[in-house]
Amino acid sequence: MAYQGNLKYFILTNEEKNPLLQIMNVNQSIDIRKLNRKEYQNIPSYVLLNAKLGIDGIFPDIIERPVLLLSRTAMEVIGLYDSNIPFLFFVLFDTDKEACASYFCPILEEQDCLAQKPGPGQRELILDRSKMTGIPLFRVRVGAENVIVIRMDLAESLLERNIIGLELKEICLIDGAFNRV
Repeated sequence: MAYQGNLKYFILTNEEKNPLLQIMNVNQSIDIRKLNRKEYQNIPSYVLLNAKLGIDGIFPDIIERPVLLLSRTAMEVIGLYDSNIPFLFFVLFDTDKEACASYFCPILEEQDCLAQKPGPGQRELILDRSKMTGIPLFRVRVGAENVIVIRMDLAESLLERNIIGLELKEICLIDGAFNRV
């Protein structure tokens, strides 16, 4: 069913100004290709990952790469908007700084709603509203990469709670006939 709402959508990324947190062993710990609705049950219910905090590094509320990880607060807010999203439990720990943090990895639905595949050098993402289902948080495959897409009302709720690490870039939407919305 096509999404009939008028809310804007954004690409969710990490805030560039934050000192980057490096996650060390994702590929050795899990097969990230299985972080989808069909195969996520084959991943352990909790995952331990090594992390390296920078000099002034912090554990942000949202980590977008290499997998989407959310703090408990961010996960609870997202659960208010979509109670059907399954989550896996991750623990990040930095043994050098003796610090750790728990995160939740949402298993997002992938939607095929690209209006057109971006050409070489094209940075703007254009989604077709008629192919969207209206869920507040989902993935869109763009080439070999996944892009996390968030609906405006959910993004506003996260921002109202002072979530750290969130950056948004507005997405261009069309209504199916290449009319910009």
